[in-house]
This record gives sequence, C-alpha cells and structure tokens, in this order.
Amino acid sequence: MNVVDELKRIANAEDPTAAFHEAMERDPLLWVRFLRRHDANIIDALFLDKDYDIKDEDIKDTVKQVADFFELPVPIIKERAETIAEVITSDKAEECQLYYDWREMEKSGINNREALILACLHELAHQYLYKTRFLLFENELWIQELAADLLVGAFSVLNGDVATGKYKFVASRQKATLTHPDGKLREEVVIYGRKYVENLLQQKRYQGIKDILTGLPAFVYSHYQELQESWDRVSLEDSAKEPVKPTERKPIDYESLPDTNLLKQYWLKHKDDKKTEDEK
Repeated sequence: MNVVDELKRIANAEDPTAAFHEAMERDPLLWVRFLRRHDANIIDALFLDKDYDIKDEDIKDTVKQVADFFELPVPIIKERAETIAEVITSDKAEECQLYYDWREMEKSGINNREALILACLHELAHQYLYKTRFLLFENELWIQELAADLLVGAFSVLNGDVATGKYKFVASRQKATLTHPDGKLREEVVIYGRKYVENLLQQKRYQGIKDILTGLPAFVYSHYQELQESWDRVSLEDSAKEPVKPTERKPIDYESLPDTNLLKQYWLKHKDDKKTEDEK
C-alpha cells in the first residue's frame, strides 16, 4: 500500500486519530514520505522508499494496468539488457512490444511500484499516440516525448496521486538528443500535466485522455524559445560529428573455409561448372 492509500485508509477509519497514531508507530516516516513523494532529488530517488520485492509478474500486472488505462491490448513484454525501458510501436496495437531491464531501472531510480507504473505509462503512451501528429514544433519526436510525459503527470492524479518524484528525477537527468528533449523540460511537463488535469477535474471538463492532450499546445508555446534553442544546439552538435565511414568489406577467402561450409561447397561447384564451360 502506497502512502496516499494508507492515509486514505486512516481518514476513513472509525477513529482517524487513533488510526493515525497507530500507523505512525508502525512507520514513523509515514508523514515524511507523504510530504516528499513528488520531490525529484537524488537521495529520495536512489535510496529511499524502494520496493525490494518486485518480480516479473508484478511488472506484467503493472503493464496490464497501464494498457487498460489506454484501452490498449497488453503488449508483448520481454526483458532485454540493452535499455531501461523501450517500446516498439506497431500499426497493430496487439503487436506492440515492451522491453525492460529491471536492474537498470532500479539503478536509475525507477525502484518502486509507483515509479514503475509511470515509466510503463510513458512507454505505452507512444503506442497510444502512434497515429497522432501534433505539428507544434519542427521535431515531432520531441513533442511526442513531451506528450507522453504530460500523460504521466495526469495519470498520477487520476490514479490516486501516484508519487512522481522518482520518475521526474530519472527524466530530468536525460540530456537533449535528436529523439528526446532536455530532461528539465520533461520534468516540467509532468508537473504541468498534474496541474492541467486537476483544473479539468475541478471544472468538470475531464471526459478522457484526449482532454489531457488539449493542454500540450499551451505548454509547447510557453516553452518554445527554450525548445528552439535546445534543438538548434543539438542539431549543430550532430552536424559537427564526423560522418561514419562505411565498413570496408573484404572479399571472402573461400579456400580457407572448411570443406563442410556451404558457401565453400557452392563456390567449388560454381568453379567446377565454370571450368567445364571454358573447356567446351
């Protein structure tokens, strides 16, 4: 049970005061954990409030919960030690693939259930947005990333105030690349997503995920100069890189291959056939 659910249980108890004191005796840091749940700093992210009992089945259950939120089929889930988490989108949603490396996730700060569900939500948001084009900035990939993080912030409110501190810390450390905007902007859009959906709920204008995405243009335009300067810098750095030289392909030395090698057998047959033709 996360800290928000625990406090809700206390509030709904027959004697909330007694329930609160009992909870504080069991967990003296309960109130402190509640206050810091949205703080994005290295101490909280890497060392505090970690879940040590997360198994593969828990990850699959979390992905299913996120898929249900987007009304998507559960993706093909595979563990692969090449990235923290990555989604391979598909024109057919049922063929979407989600890869993860739990060890790397733990090291980075995605080390409890709340951070895990937000990381999975970000990845599956790309499948949800697969056919969506925002056309708000010259690099559409950056906008897609910001849209996914906007949904992360909104989901954290809609799903019972999920703690965002660890996720924001991990996102904020990412440097701008050709495919991802600067991490500080990603952290800001998560915060913005929370506030935007809170306003929608207060005004009783929230009907679904598409309503959340109506907040994206305002965020992009209010940060347009920052986006442009960052993109210009990344583009310049990329253009200054030396072009990758194509690998020189050496001809195959068929003679050195073992007699059992199929390539050598084919080469010998071709050689014999050519010799026969020349003799004719």
